[in-house]
Amino acid sequence: MGDPIEAILEFYGPLLSSEVATRLAERAGISPTAARQRLSRARGNVRKLAGIPFPRNARFMYLEQQFGSPTYWYKLAATLIANNSALGYAISALRQHRGMVPAHQFPIICGSPVRQLKHLSADTVLQRLTEAGLVKTVAVSGVGECVALVQDDEFYKIGAIEMRTRTITEDILLTAVRDWLRKLGIASYHLVNTRTDQKLPQVGTFVWDLSAPSYLGAVVRFSREGEPKPGFVVCDVNLAGDITLAGAAPFIRKCATLRALRNVGSCIQILVADRFHKDAFVALRAAGIIAATPKSLFGAEVAEALRELTSALTEAAYASFDSEKFDHLFRTLGKIGGAANQLRGALFEYITADIAKRTFLGEVTMNRVFKVADKGKAEIDVLVVRQNQRLIAIECKGYTPRSIIPDDLFKRWLQHNVPVAYAYIRQHSEWQNLPCHFEFWTSAPISDEMLALFQKTKAALKPSRYTIDLRGPQDVWKTCIDTGEKKLIDAYSHHFTPGDGSLPPLSKAAPPKRAPEPPEYEEDNWGAA
Repeated sequence: MGDPIEAILEFYGPLLSSEVATRLAERAGISPTAARQRLSRARGNVRKLAGIPFPRNARFMYLEQQFGSPTYWYKLAATLIANNSALGYAISALRQHRGMVPAHQFPIICGSPVRQLKHLSADTVLQRLTEAGLVKTVAVSGVGECVALVQDDEFYKIGAIEMRTRTITEDILLTAVRDWLRKLGIASYHLVNTRTDQKLPQVGTFVWDLSAPSYLGAVVRFSREGEPKPGFVVCDVNLAGDITLAGAAPFIRKCATLRALRNVGSCIQILVADRFHKDAFVALRAAGIIAATPKSLFGAEVAEALRELTSALTEAAYASFDSEKFDHLFRTLGKIGGAANQLRGALFEYITADIAKRTFLGEVTMNRVFKVADKGKAEIDVLVVRQNQRLIAIECKGYTPRSIIPDDLFKRWLQHNVPVAYAYIRQHSEWQNLPCHFEFWTSAPISDEMLALFQKTKAALKPSRYTIDLRGPQDVWKTCIDTGEKKLIDAYSHHFTPGDGSLPPLSKAAPPKRAPEPPEYEEDNWGAA
């Protein structure tokens, strides 16, 4: 006869030790005390999760082969949530995001505040899950640092491209939501922040994918002096799959905790996803939360274009450019203010990575983030490593050829990104002795002033440290032509050349500074924050 404890866990899945003891006592016809004693002596494939406390000293029990399975994560999250543990909500959120998110998004999705009395902070939740061996922070090629449920190494490789393309699509969706909130006057026009900004949007003690003050009559309050105090609109997006009840639970908890704060104005709370399970939709509506889809907000055409975008970007990541598909996406999503620029920037990075594979003949990765103590961090858009020979780091700026690269972006690359990345490389055990070369690739000109700064900096550099180079619109186009790859050439031609056969110069005089353009409608004074 097999071990009865293993048989129970095999049949019911992972359980708390108290539940296992109850079932063992019933099955074996022994007292609860005797059952608990047997559990304390359990061996073989039976495992007990360490580092996660449960009431009455219970332990979470599972079979060795069950660890990391969908059932394991579901049962663990459900058990923790049943005991009102913030760790359970975080695990459930990660599962809803297919097991992995960029590290800076973990505080948004986990359901815990940044800092609040009597609540575990997002950082503490991450620390405890890490110490328990349930999640880890991994460097994922094409994304950077990510927080993920512990899985085998192949899981992170397979999920990297999918997560990167999904993140780009979600960012464009957030741009559409921002545009929608502005045009309807739900949010103060110039004060809508999204997760793509330098600082995560925050309302109360929580961070969000999007937030803005709102002066709608339903949420505005007044001080004793009669001064209006705004409410807020907050929004999270998730295009990782259908939202389940368990997947919606962290957002519901987050919204309920925010509403309990006395000093925070009333909030309009929105969760946007492709689809919702019926019980999740009902629970969100019962909690006073708007459960929206891209189709319900923007119509079927935009919703379908967002789905096609993820597919097109995934194909582009494998160097399979469909120029006609991108033309359609630019026409459809270009109706959203700012979306065309985001699309163009993402496409330029993929094109650059493909050119680099064909030109430099090395291992190519995208969006590597290098951190150096006391210096900050720098993101490398395209990194080429030729083993034991050379390292090439490329900064990509895919702008319309009729524009000009902002001076602050070019200065940051030259004066921050390059030195920080070089410092990191010199600390890297495998790269520290390789010659380093940094390049700036752009489809639009830089200003004459920035060109002069570049030339001065390049002349002052010691070749023994690192070298820098600049590839303007004509250089990048020639490099693209030299690959001889028709799909690549067509994609670049359609989206980064003027269409009249000409190409912009390397630099030109910077345009005079203009005041910000007004919104499409007349914004009343009360709508300004």
